[in-house]
Amino acid sequence: MNDHLEVETTFAMDGDLPDLSGTTPGGVRSEAFRLEATYYDTAGLRLAARGITCRRRTGGSDAGWHLKVPWGEGTRRELHAPLSCDPPANFVGLSAAAARGAPLLPVARIDTERTEHRLEDEDGAALVVVADDHVTSRDLAPRTADGTVGAEDSWREVEAELADGDRSDLDRVTAVLTRSGARPAEYPSKLRRALGHRLPPPLPRHPGSGDAATVLAHLARYTDRLLAFDPLVRRFEPDAVHQMRVTSRRLRSALTGFRSVLRRSQTRPVADELRHLAAVLGEVRDLEVLRERWTAHLERLPDHLVGRDRSGVWLTYLDERMERARSEVDAFLNSPRYFALLDSLDTLLAAPPLRKKAARGNTDLLARDITRACARLRDRHDAALAADAAGDPQQRAAAWHEVRKSAKRVRYAARMAQSGLGKPAKRLGKWARDLQDVLGRYQDGRVGLAYLDTVGDDLIRTQPDDRESVLLTLGAVAGLEAAGGEGLLDEAEHVWGSGSRLWT
Repeated sequence: MNDHLEVETTFAMDGDLPDLSGTTPGGVRSEAFRLEATYYDTAGLRLAARGITCRRRTGGSDAGWHLKVPWGEGTRRELHAPLSCDPPANFVGLSAAAARGAPLLPVARIDTERTEHRLEDEDGAALVVVADDHVTSRDLAPRTADGTVGAEDSWREVEAELADGDRSDLDRVTAVLTRSGARPAEYPSKLRRALGHRLPPPLPRHPGSGDAATVLAHLARYTDRLLAFDPLVRRFEPDAVHQMRVTSRRLRSALTGFRSVLRRSQTRPVADELRHLAAVLGEVRDLEVLRERWTAHLERLPDHLVGRDRSGVWLTYLDERMERARSEVDAFLNSPRYFALLDSLDTLLAAPPLRKKAARGNTDLLARDITRACARLRDRHDAALAADAAGDPQQRAAAWHEVRKSAKRVRYAARMAQSGLGKPAKRLGKWARDLQDVLGRYQDGRVGLAYLDTVGDDLIRTQPDDRESVLLTLGAVAGLEAAGGEGLLDEAEHVWGSGSRLWT
């Protein structure tokens, strides 16, 4: 299976294509062929509603299964797989957050008479591909009671897709097409045109007013963000697990932190499920951070303490743990429990449990909740100072972890309310972020020390003849982790003193 990021523009056009030879240094190579594609979706077209297409296509140079998934702003990732009877399991997985467990069925047939123009460089590599398509579509909806089959349609469209060139090559080609009468296509894809008459409407979302509107807009934004990161996490793209975990925490913080806006008795079950999602993702994220930290630590240690072979053993241990943790993430993202969480977020946005004052459009509610969050943060900080004085290392680490979590809640709340509360909320959010970041590095060190106990036991058990070397390296790495921790708590106190009175 291979894949690439798809960057293309689709046009409607009545006349002939212009001469494109002047847009590329290597000339234009043209080829005509017929494409026959069957598109798969759920019975309710849930994939199409999310901008996902899954098709089985014959003809052309890329016959096989294709899946197109939104992948960042302005792009989609297109994956290819060999021809088979049923949709590939990987495609089913990457579209699962949209399908929510419903099976994929044939929903449309689209036949295309295509003339493809490859705009090449001096070495024959395609910079941009322009496809002139004459399209015929048929909706494969079941026959109605009177025997009527799905709707048919035909049209012409022109696609300009970036190949091995850069964005300036595509811009140059689209400018020539536009000057020759090409205009933006009415539909973003062939499938949207073929099935547009029966696509489900956008999910209803309560707009709210006043502070309620701010909270609901935040929930909608991060629900969309959660869905956007779903396929990236399933592929374990760099930083995707981290971003999805942060997104789940932002959603949970909004559901639990704004008790003046939302009824917590009704949002708590959703918040609890978001906490579970974050916990499932947490093992992978912790291991990602640990691998970065331990790689740096092991590189700093002299050879007589660690050596090249020992470094490889330690990192291999983490990689094996990572594979097991990723399997658990994959299983959860395909579970009914995860799909139920996504459904509950949709329901909450459509009918949010607003309190009476929030429903009336009050605008003093967010400030009240931020004040409450700041008071909670101060209480947690006082408890951490008391734990410092008590001298119990575990109690101390747990207390500072609570400060970090409270700072995170203040940060999220201040950032969300910034549009209504202005600069004071912006300053508060920046201060809380700085405090959270310092304590986050301290927490990473504590997680690292906890993992060292397990690593040592495992390595001694699997390599008993090298026990002395394992213990020596354990002590060295633990020393590096512990030494950094004290300095970070001093830094956290400095940050605290710089802004603890920003919001009273």
